[in-house]
Formats: sequence, structure tokens, C-alpha cells
Amino acid sequence: MEKDLLEQLNCWHDDDEFEKIVGKITEIPEQDRDYDLVSHLARALNNLDRYDEALQQLSTIKTEGEHDPLWHFRVGYAYYYLSQYEDAVTAFEMANKLDPEDEDAVMLLKWSRHEVGITSPQEKSMTVQPNAIASVKNDPPANELISFKERIKPFQFIEHDSGNVSLILNVGVYKDEVFQTRADEGFEGNGYDWGSLAVVFLEEKMPQLEDTVHFDPEADMFCAYSDNREALQKFAIGFKDACEDDAVIRDLFSRAELD
Repeated sequence: MEKDLLEQLNCWHDDDEFEKIVGKITEIPEQDRDYDLVSHLARALNNLDRYDEALQQLSTIKTEGEHDPLWHFRVGYAYYYLSQYEDAVTAFEMANKLDPEDEDAVMLLKWSRHEVGITSPQEKSMTVQPNAIASVKNDPPANELISFKERIKPFQFIEHDSGNVSLILNVGVYKDEVFQTRADEGFEGNGYDWGSLAVVFLEEKMPQLEDTVHFDPEADMFCAYSDNREALQKFAIGFKDACEDDAVIRDLFSRAELD
């Protein structure tokens, strides 16, 4: 693949412009696409939730990808989000074998094993929602850890020099319609109302984190904080997933108490 094209594809990937990647590569005749081009295409398709198409592309370079951990990772990623967990386990096990230092493959392997009921005692702490994964890996040397920060937007995950971490939300727009259902009771959707909602979520959905995750809301901002990074990440993922499930978040909010 030409250097300029590779740089353009990576630039589009960094900007989440996955449709442009697919469009550019599909303009190239199939017989002229090399391993790297097909890999980039499959990565973009995964990021567009077009998992079957990604698997189809990856199958065309299966022989070349046999010893490439990224090939196995992308296969596993597609299988995972197609709920084909046994196939995902197989793919992530190979990715882990080829690159034991890849923390993302280890994490998704644990999630996949959990889904098929073979979670080991050491992995029980990893049973959080896998939607933390927001974007599939860049090719080396730009192979950076997949950040869950995109997944939890509009919440922001802040790391402090002290080692503490915070979860912040500027309130007033996101899920405001939920708070309006109890406006006659005085709920406004401010930071304190979000804090009341978060308390119910923590008590009912993640009681094991009650002594670890704390809240310090203000009028225009919701804030959760902890000195345990992993604990707050788990809370952030779970809380965001609950917010995206309208039935769940409305049910939780029905038990929130006005501060």
C-alpha cells in the first residue's frame, strides 16, 4: 500500500470517518487490494457495526493473517458483537497467544469466556459491559490501547495527578427527558438530580462499589470520583449503559429521591 494512502486511512480512522475509509478502499478493484488494505477495510467495517462484512473481508486474507495477532483480534471483535462468543473466544485466544502483551485482547477474551460460562475466579472482576470498546485498533506502529472514553460520552473520565479519578457530566441536555417525567415533584435534571439517580443505580446495580465510588455533584455538573480507577471505570460503563436503556433508566429514576 502506498505511504500516502496509509497516512490518509489512519487520519480518517483517528477522526472516526470510517465511511470514507470504506469508500476509498472499495474504489480499488478487489484483485488490487493487498493485505494491509483489506485489514483497514475490515477495521472500518467493524467500527461501523458491519460485522458480517468485516468477517467476509477478513476471510479473504485468512492465510496471510494466520500469524498476525491483529487479524485474530478483529475476527474476535466481529464475532463478539455478533454474539458468537465461542468463536470469539477462539479468536482472542490466538490473538493473546501471538501477542501476550495486548491488554485489549486479554480483556475481550475474558468477556467472551464469561459469556460462554467459562469465567475463572480470577476473571470475575471483569464482568462489566463490553461496550466499553469503542474503536478497533490501529495497525502498528500506531497500535494504541482502545479507550473507553469514547464509549461513555457525554460523560468525561478525568485522571488527576493525585492518582484519583473523576467522572464528569455537564448536565442540562443528556437524558433531560427522563428528569422531566418528575418535574412536578421538583426534579430539574441538575447535577444534584443526577446524583440522586446515580445513588439508586449504585445501590441496586453495583452495590459492591458503594464504599469505593462517591458523588460530589453541583448545580450544573454531575461528578463521581474514586481513588480506584478500575472501580470508577466499571461504574462509568455500567451507568452509561443503563442511561442508554430507556426502560432501565426510567425505572431507576422512579426511586430517586429529591435532594
